[in-house]
Amino acid sequence: MEKFFGPMEQIGIVVDDFNDPINHWTKNLNVGPFIILEHLDLNDVYYNGNNTNIDFSVALAYSGDIQIELIKQHCETPSIYNDYVNNKKNTVHHFCTFSKDINKDIRDFEDSGYKNIQGGRTRDGGSFAYLDKENNFGAILEIAQLSEGGYAMFEMIKNASKNWDGKNAIMDIGEISI
Repeated sequence: MEKFFGPMEQIGIVVDDFNDPINHWTKNLNVGPFIILEHLDLNDVYYNGNNTNIDFSVALAYSGDIQIELIKQHCETPSIYNDYVNNKKNTVHHFCTFSKDINKDIRDFEDSGYKNIQGGRTRDGGSFAYLDKENNFGAILEIAQLSEGGYAMFEMIKNASKNWDGKNAIMDIGEISI
């Protein structure tokens, strides 16, 4: 993936509950703390070409420079998250790379056989797209173009992981700082 657009920035895992996966990552792999962002509010979300509204939350932590994203959907709305959890619970769902020009990168991937399955925009101006290809060997690709605020938040979470003492598996976003 680095050859195409840059380094892998994130591993996304769809889960049906945060407790057991967070316990596993923090206790067994010393990855933490996790910051839970509840019921994300997104704009212009689409799935398989149709507008949709998906109620989901994420729990974010870092292992070095790689972000671990646990995704939990709260509704039955069709999405790539529900597609995945119905088939392969609690397993790697996607790998993400950050983009400077998401529209160009989406076109380049589509030109190489990928299908743009789901995407949308964050309230602060970031955007994302999930792309898949037949015979992808198990994981979807996400491309994300972050806003300045998105980069700042991820840096705060990364710094929290560098200074983490292993005590609190979950921290509130207000408890961390740059």
